[in-house]
Amino acid sequence: MLEATYHSLDDLAEAIGLALNAPITIEDRNHRLLAYSTHTTDTDPARVATIIGRRVPESVIDQLWKDEVIQSLAAQDDPLVITARTSVGLNDRVAIAIKQDMEILGYIWSIARNTPFTASELGDLKKGAMLAQRQLLAIDMQKKRQEEQTEQFFFELLHEELPESEILKTFSKLHLAPPGISRLMVIRFPEAITPRLADRLRYLLTIQQTVRPLLYAYDTTDFILWISTNDRDIQHERIQFDAFIQSFRQLLAERFSYTEFVVSSSEVFTGVQSIPERYEEAGIVLRLKDAYPFELQNVTRYERLGLFQLLPIFSERLRRRTVRLEEIERLRAYDLKHTASLCETLEWFLHYDGNVKQVAAHLHVHPNTILYRMRRIEEEAGIRMESLPERSLLYLYLKADRYLL
Repeated sequence: MLEATYHSLDDLAEAIGLALNAPITIEDRNHRLLAYSTHTTDTDPARVATIIGRRVPESVIDQLWKDEVIQSLAAQDDPLVITARTSVGLNDRVAIAIKQDMEILGYIWSIARNTPFTASELGDLKKGAMLAQRQLLAIDMQKKRQEEQTEQFFFELLHEELPESEILKTFSKLHLAPPGISRLMVIRFPEAITPRLADRLRYLLTIQQTVRPLLYAYDTTDFILWISTNDRDIQHERIQFDAFIQSFRQLLAERFSYTEFVVSSSEVFTGVQSIPERYEEAGIVLRLKDAYPFELQNVTRYERLGLFQLLPIFSERLRRRTVRLEEIERLRAYDLKHTASLCETLEWFLHYDGNVKQVAAHLHVHPNTILYRMRRIEEEAGIRMESLPERSLLYLYLKADRYLL
């Protein structure tokens, strides 16, 4: 029989293990190991990997989500018998979710024995979950207080240039490892981030193993992240970052059915300074993706913007009327008078680098129509596009209008 209280989760895990005569692990909601009982040599690879890594391997978590085991644990209050998943090193198990009302605080897992568990033993497992609840609530409150501190610190970093010595001192105080190669990124949702979505984002951030999350914060519709990697190779960092984005998208869609969001990131950087500038870069990517959804649909990183990096500056010059291209203005006047589409045609002709078939497909017209319009463009405005600087200036001028809207 289990006692009314235990001094630690380790003591509780040991007591449940004795009551069930089976190895026990207790995890938090993010599948990080909190406590485990002693066990004989009769264990499985998943338990060994969990104890060594202090968290459940992602391959195991992923399989349990796909098989809807995690969802079933969340939906019921009684222990759940789980058949083996030998492909990920998991033998037969029995598990129960530790809850506060409907909120998941953690899990208790037991490796199955050769003989089935009795109703009394399953009752002990359920009682163990109730006893663990109070200790996990205390751990949860402590984590939330630390999260509030780190989020407040992160907001200060995003909006104010702080001395490097002060930043590193706070990193040490918050038990954060100094960053290696880093990026700031923003995940923007169409509606305000709810507490439920925030929990899910934190969960996915915790279980992924591609990059190291340093700090994160929420600002209405934005989930703002500072991620880092210890790899000193910039090219490898880009591969890791792209893999992280792809995995994050996939997990949000598969596990929680979130598909409507936009991702952006700053340039890669090292050290802990110029964070406001990096944050602004991520914001520029978002504004440009909003203005040019077709052209930038596959762009996430600031350095991949190409000429579009210049549009905020160029658009400001247009707004102040410090730059003006008479050739384009003549085309606009012609379009207005004749209800034509010469400016649009020129814009996409430049976008597709003169590939008439691609321009025609994009504008849903015949290639001969594009050739005719290009002759009209040359005749009406004297535009010949004989050099790259000329073509680039025309392209920026035509694109800038949309950024000004």
